[in-house]
Amino acid sequence: MKPKRQLVVDFDLWYITGGCGAVRVDGRWIDFAGGDLVTIKPGQRYQEERADAADPFGLYYVHVLPFGDDPRGLSAALARRWPAKLPLSHQPLMGPLFAELSGTFAAKAEGHALQLKSLMLRILDVVFSSLRHHAGTRLPPAYPKLMLARDYIVRRNRRDLTLDEVAEHADLSASYLSALFNRYFGCSPMQYQMGLRLRNARRLLAQGMSVTRVAEEVGFHSLHYFSRMFKRRHSQTPSEFAQQCRRK
Repeated sequence: MKPKRQLVVDFDLWYITGGCGAVRVDGRWIDFAGGDLVTIKPGQRYQEERADAADPFGLYYVHVLPFGDDPRGLSAALARRWPAKLPLSHQPLMGPLFAELSGTFAAKAEGHALQLKSLMLRILDVVFSSLRHHAGTRLPPAYPKLMLARDYIVRRNRRDLTLDEVAEHADLSASYLSALFNRYFGCSPMQYQMGLRLRNARRLLAQGMSVTRVAEEVGFHSLHYFSRMFKRRHSQTPSEFAQQCRRK
């Protein structure tokens, strides 16, 4: 929770992962729900926030500093054009990007500063693209089923799922579900599940949990397979990553 009446000095981005709520900025309440990106801009005054009693919200947030000395006034121009709330439910990649940003910041492994910059640039690329085109965005008819499949994977992430199982739950063919995942997430459903597992593994390793226990906790039945997948994704073994976190 931010202090009341805090003057914001950067772009404060809140990505709402689910639920409903509102934030009061400069005396005005801004309602939001899952999939919204809420921005409190430099010079604005944050006052308070509230959650829906029946469906409280969850969020990731990040501070983005203005652009250096900014002699051309780019920050002010961006603040004028950037809406307080940008609905991004049609950009399901935003959730995983913010989750990876949060995990990378928490782990602070070697090279994390460059990883943070890369992830932030990818987030801004999605935001700026949406600022240009969001008014005309049209979602495919199967979009709600894609979200149903994504949520099914997230809730059952520790289980060994199959593509056919996820597709049946979402009432889609396996091939069409794979095509939708590749379009909106840049990977297949099973690659998406693997990414979730390895992201959770990085967080648990950074917190000091043993490699063996982490493998079991995130759903791997083979320690060798876990180590191989971790190294393929992160170019180091889980033990090497854990040692780096301990040194830091």
